[in-house]
Amino acid sequence: MTQEPFQPVRLYYAIPDRAFVTAKLRGLKCTVESPAERCWQWLFHAEAASLRFAAGYDEVPKEKRPIVLGRLRFPKSGGMTLQTNSILRAIEGARFFGARLGPEVVALRCRVVNRCFAADEGDSDELLKTLDQNVTVIDPRVAEAAFKRKFEGVRTRQDAERVAAESLEQTIKSKEDVPMVEDFPLAPEEETPDFQHLATGLQLRLVRAVEHWRGNTELTLAAIIIRAVEEGARTAATAKG
Repeated sequence: MTQEPFQPVRLYYAIPDRAFVTAKLRGLKCTVESPAERCWQWLFHAEAASLRFAAGYDEVPKEKRPIVLGRLRFPKSGGMTLQTNSILRAIEGARFFGARLGPEVVALRCRVVNRCFAADEGDSDELLKTLDQNVTVIDPRVAEAAFKRKFEGVRTRQDAERVAAESLEQTIKSKEDVPMVEDFPLAPEEETPDFQHLATGLQLRLVRAVEHWRGNTELTLAAIIIRAVEEGARTAATAKG
């Protein structure tokens, strides 16, 4: 009803304890406990009604209100998850709950299905199950080891820029791309209060998913990043001129 592309996302959080979070959720009018679903529903209502999606709150028919924007759960393994039907809802959810739950609740990982679904591909509950099918978990230690290997012996900024450019070129040529279901680590110590790093990472994946939906299936995430950087550089140059 809010008209974003259907693309499941799940954020994983570290929390002090469940009681700490539920006490805060009970203080919000836009979150309600749903024992049948074993979750807390985050509704497009009250405090969340000001959030902007493709279709705003006022455009949602009254008989369809309130829309469930996401679901908060407390897995047996610990922590908390926020699951949404779209990337935009995940970004807005991270910002919304980050401001209301406080710094003790920390987003640690993100899982996303790197494709968009059509309305006739199944009901939302079935499509959300893809978040737990054939998951590729990204280990930051592997990426760090690869980074160290590539930059071993680099002493100057020029050398670092050259190695980075060569590495990116190799990635593009290899057509290496993100997996269908990707679980990747976040960097909470580097994140901004408005979750700009998370937003950028997810928005780039949304661009890729939409391009693939349109038939441009050869386009990789790395190529999209290059395009975004080049467009940003041109915009900056135009502004200076």
